[in-house]
Amino acid sequence: MPTPTTSVVATPVGKSCAQLISADTIYAFNPNFVPLSSWKPSAGTAAAQATAYKGVACRWQNETSNDVIDLSVADLDAATIESLKNQAVDKSTLVPTYDGADEGYFSEGDGTGTAIVFVKSSWIVLTSQQFAEPGDPADLVASVLAALR
Repeated sequence: MPTPTTSVVATPVGKSCAQLISADTIYAFNPNFVPLSSWKPSAGTAAAQATAYKGVACRWQNETSNDVIDLSVADLDAATIESLKNQAVDKSTLVPTYDGADEGYFSEGDGTGTAIVFVKSSWIVLTSQQFAEPGDPADLVASVLAALR
């Protein structure tokens, strides 16, 4: 992930976690997931990068298994989006799973799946132990894409 620099032009996302993924959407995915309001992303994660880029970082936690779903969204300049796309190509597999996305990627490792989605100037990353294949976060991605339209 590129380190935020003065050359990155970012615009605030202007959406809350609840606007990006509604309570109904997360409930339909798995009713045991609840939002964590006091969560701070770990350094070096996509969520930390998104917040450095004036974006949004959200976390939901499963009250039974303690698995988490992390969402990050940042609105970035074309050069930064292109750099992030190139990194996604190198580290993930291009997938046609996410309707409405310009490009979508998925990777899985160490029991965690990551969906990386690009639409217009938005960089969207969803990560969870609940994602074993590209289709697993599809409804969550669709919610985010709808909110950003």
